[in-house]
Amino acid sequence: MKSLSIAEQNKHLEGVSRTFALTIPCLPEDLRDWVGNAYLLCRIADTIEDDPRMDIAAKKKYLSEFAGILSAPLHVDEWTRDICARVADSATAAENLLMKDIPLVIGRYCLYPAEVQKIIRRGVVIMCKGMAQIERWNNIDSLDEVDHYCYSVAGVVGEILANLFAEHSPAIKKKLPELSPLAVSFGEALQLTNILKDVWDDARRGARWLPIANSDPEQRQEATKKYVAVALGHAMQALQFIKLLPRSERGIRKFCLLAAEMAVMTLRNIHENPLFREPKEIKISHSDVRNCVLMTFFCASSNLLLDLLFSHLSGKEMKPEFRDPAELMNKVSFWNSNNAYEYKPVQNAPS
Repeated sequence: MKSLSIAEQNKHLEGVSRTFALTIPCLPEDLRDWVGNAYLLCRIADTIEDDPRMDIAAKKKYLSEFAGILSAPLHVDEWTRDICARVADSATAAENLLMKDIPLVIGRYCLYPAEVQKIIRRGVVIMCKGMAQIERWNNIDSLDEVDHYCYSVAGVVGEILANLFAEHSPAIKKKLPELSPLAVSFGEALQLTNILKDVWDDARRGARWLPIANSDPEQRQEATKKYVAVALGHAMQALQFIKLLPRSERGIRKFCLLAAEMAVMTLRNIHENPLFREPKEIKISHSDVRNCVLMTFFCASSNLLLDLLFSHLSGKEMKPEFRDPAELMNKVSFWNSNNAYEYKPVQNAPS
């Protein structure tokens, strides 16, 4: 089976995610490959979920089939031609290029050790099953539903990362029971930040991932600040996740830190301007990103400096809403469910 080269994989990452393209090079070589591939597989599922022209039944069908292909890529070329035709008019140019290369992305995934494949497959299948609950996500009306949605699309990504880190490092594997609940919060921090940042772009395409009324400025301001506090609480749990990682694993720490720091800076911008109307109003500047990279370089190995850094980034006005990460994981996670992450492979080529 043909596969992407590492250079081709990195080019796709640059096209579909500037953030991951910035952070993945921090990782050790094996993790760079595994995490990059896992992200592309997640992004393929996300492209299906986000397609505005596809009806609910079609989305469920393609998400189910994509999850099955990871177990047995029997008809991946035919399936790829089918899904590419469905998303071609809605996906971005970079997403279309990625979708056309699905057989090669899966070919690279098939080169990995069996345990690495199992970790990636488990996470992507959980994501596909979560995304397929489309009717449920069309009626998000509470923090509880926000928790479940954010787990399906990002909390599980935290679990993928924690388990891949553990596969790379025996020292991390020993800490996996402590890291797992924090990994869910880590993923949810990044997703909730993105939802808050993209609320108007999502509204323009008819999506609403938070129970926030856009029509009433006072209610919107209050609700936005509430969810900023929830997201900041998750980000502070992400800090605890990072502090548990061995200091010798600077690359992994830097990878996690960059993502968490940029989330906190974005949350601070939203907190200061909760009635923003365009993403550019709360966007992190290029100079802030450069400073973030420099701070990460100097602070990565020191837990004390990390505490000071996150206190500085969050400021005095923004207060986190802390929640028990173990309770959240027990409520939303399917990672340890025996039957939650297997789909039957596609038996017949798409018609």
